[in-house]
Amino acid sequence: MCYCDSLSTEWKTQQGYPEGFCGICERCGKPGHTQHFPGPVPYTGAWCDRCVKIVAYTWVFKNPVVLMVLAVLGVIIVTRLLK
Repeated sequence: MCYCDSLSTEWKTQQGYPEGFCGICERCGKPGHTQHFPGPVPYTGAWCDRCVKIVAYTWVFKNPVVLMVLAVLGVIIVTRLLK
């Protein structure tokens, strides 16, 4: 799920990435991997394994129940505005 295989070893060394990693975590600064954001946002960044798990579990819009509640609230608000 990351870009380790698509980047050359020389380039990763020039960027200062330790061996086995293809990025530096945006949250904590530790060696990590460049990959797609673990939520529904179209964003690519670098995260360590720990931070990507934290973001994946805490991203509020990833849970379908949250999306359903927001949709119901949206319908309620729109119907009250149209009255």
